[in-house]
Amino acid sequence: SKILYKDIEKYVSFSNVSICPNGIKDVEYNYKTKKNNENHPQLLFLSNLIEDKGVFILLEACKILKDNDIDFQCVYVGAEGDISSNVFQQKVDRLNLIDKISYKGPLYNQDKYKIYSQSDVFIFPTFYKMETFGLVILEAMQHSLPVIATNEGGIPDLVENKSNGFLVPKKNSKELASKIEILINNQDLRKKMGEKSREKYKKEFTLDKFEKRLCEILNNLI
Repeated sequence: SKILYKDIEKYVSFSNVSICPNGIKDVEYNYKTKKNNENHPQLLFLSNLIEDKGVFILLEACKILKDNDIDFQCVYVGAEGDISSNVFQQKVDRLNLIDKISYKGPLYNQDKYKIYSQSDVFIFPTFYKMETFGLVILEAMQHSLPVIATNEGGIPDLVENKSNGFLVPKKNSKELASKIEILINNQDLRKKMGEKSREKYKKEFTLDKFEKRLCEILNNLI
């Protein structure tokens, strides 16, 4: 991402930098999808349980939504990090979110693809200062999900605000809840933004696009 150039600008001239955005392989799955649920829209957070990834920020946003009588379910997927599953569950209990939050632990391959496909909105409120490109966001886009994220690292290259999702200020659970509520209450907007996500992934971030860019860079250098 060009946005990440600032990390190395002290050491490398921009004229000596080549930009090659990541791409991911398209996946095949053999189950019936369940998307854009009219009842109980499903929110998805997929990352290790690391505080700087916005784990607790999303919980606080979910508390706001529940207090406002907004109907939803939120699924957390990922391995334990600096937050253990016990600490996470204790926070869920304190916020009275037991009926709204479920933690699945790490999921891989078909199990991971299935949870993407069964969800309606992908949430990634990271403020991790070493955030780069957010492959989990690419996976969500691949599965036609609208994305709500922050402008950390190269994420703005993936999420175009008000197009395929929303960018929200870091550590702002109130603003995050507001954007989630918009998508929960508007099934057509969820569908439209999800389609934009899929289109952007297919146009810019497939593995084939990545390989072609890399070959072009190498050929130009030669």
